[in-house]
Amino acid sequence: MTVNPDETFYASCALKLTRWYEQNRRDLPWRRTRDPYAILVSELMLQQTQVERVKSYFVRWMERFPTFASLAAASEEEIISLWQGLGYYSRARSLHKSAQMLVSDGQETLPADPKYLARLPGLGPYTVGAVCSIAFDLPVPAVDGNVRRVFSRLLDLDADPVKKAGAAVIAQTAESILKHGTPHILTQAFMELGATVCLPNTEPHCDQCPVADFCASFAHGTQMQRPAAALRTKINRRLGAALLIGSSSGGWLIRRRPKGGLWEDFYEIPWLYGSENEDFAGCLERLREQLSSPCPCRDSGIEETLKFTRWQVRVRLYYAPIPAQIPAGIELADTEKMLAQPMPAGIKRLVERALEKVNENQLDLFAPRL
Repeated sequence: MTVNPDETFYASCALKLTRWYEQNRRDLPWRRTRDPYAILVSELMLQQTQVERVKSYFVRWMERFPTFASLAAASEEEIISLWQGLGYYSRARSLHKSAQMLVSDGQETLPADPKYLARLPGLGPYTVGAVCSIAFDLPVPAVDGNVRRVFSRLLDLDADPVKKAGAAVIAQTAESILKHGTPHILTQAFMELGATVCLPNTEPHCDQCPVADFCASFAHGTQMQRPAAALRTKINRRLGAALLIGSSSGGWLIRRRPKGGLWEDFYEIPWLYGSENEDFAGCLERLREQLSSPCPCRDSGIEETLKFTRWQVRVRLYYAPIPAQIPAGIELADTEKMLAQPMPAGIKRLVERALEKVNENQLDLFAPRL
């Protein structure tokens, strides 16, 4: 049953969380600054990406693009190249466009204005809240999955925290706590608590929680029932086939993704995903028909799973020699050039694993066989 907090609750949570965070926070590179630009970079990188993976990317990005002006002046190709490996490349493009808008508006950095920030591309309520609270100490809540879980348990919230009613309760509670303390500390304390103590899909470490005494779920024994179960998004699972066409000596066939769609302007080896119940062999045959490729193919035994919001595609890699006529929209690249191109992470893993196999065997598995 959802509790109704009061001013004493807000003040006590603010005090306990502040003390706990100051003693237990992880040393992360973006926590060593209050620069609004750096905060924005870190928050966009951290979306859908593990903290450990982001650390090195954040440091390299800030060394190369220390200001919005330097970022605005860069080419999209350079930006995508530096972002490569983090995935969800629309985040990098949004950051680039935001920098260009700020420079065009005569801004040297982000203003402490939630309405202005909300107009920038790629900045939703969470990101706006994170920048406003962490960089500017404004009591604007930043509610992500970790924070939803913390407050769902703290309040024993029986509503879906993603839907309007539940989200409003969490936002109001978080804002009230922020007003009783220092927002830049408390926002990060909410995030840290969810990431290290109030864990998902397992028993939370309630014995380590600074606000366990105020936690309604802890009192009621409902921690594992919160957040309230929502209808899960159905994941469509398909099989797919990819072709690594060429040889170490003769080069490889790659193609560029079209504008306006998934992985815009990225390069890839030819691949496709299957229809429902289609197996690898069926996918491969359709791919060969697409490419008008009569050449024989060999199974590499290498697979990678490409994950999207509502899709998962398990792709199997096959080898083929370069055909007599290269299909339209395909170009030839040597190994160095192919690996230097921005490429979807899962597809690039397929390619890298195949090339490792070539090196391990010390022979050219892809040389044409006539």
